[in-house]
Amino acid sequence: MTNQEIANVFDKAAFFLSLKDENEFKVSAYFKAAKSIRELPGAIEDILLAGEDLTKIEGIGKILAQKVEDLVILGSLKILDELLFEFPESLFGMSQIKGIGPKTIFKIFDTHKIKSLVELKQFLQRGEKLAVATPYECKIKEFFKI
Repeated sequence: MTNQEIANVFDKAAFFLSLKDENEFKVSAYFKAAKSIRELPGAIEDILLAGEDLTKIEGIGKILAQKVEDLVILGSLKILDELLFEFPESLFGMSQIKGIGPKTIFKIFDTHKIKSLVELKQFLQRGEKLAVATPYECKIKEFFKI
């Protein structure tokens, strides 16, 4: 796996942990780990193969180092797999909308059962109103150019 792919998995895990209203420090740790991995000058797989300590990488503690190793070896992250039993993976696509966070995305999903950007766009094109604050709805409409 490339650093970018590993970082994307950690970003996705952080997003879904946030949807689940998990401890904000845990969510932040996953986002920080993703950022650090993305910015590494070399491949994290090479660091692992060399037997180097991943905890020397900023933002990666003992627990996340083990998760990185598991991800590289097994090809999946257990916590993300578990979260994807609770939430449709397509919700992650909604995180592309600037200014809309996981809590707003969860409210849209929970209230309207909208699971993807496509469904969200279709919902708005039908002229239906979202059960979110007006500024958020405006940002969403702006994203879709509606």
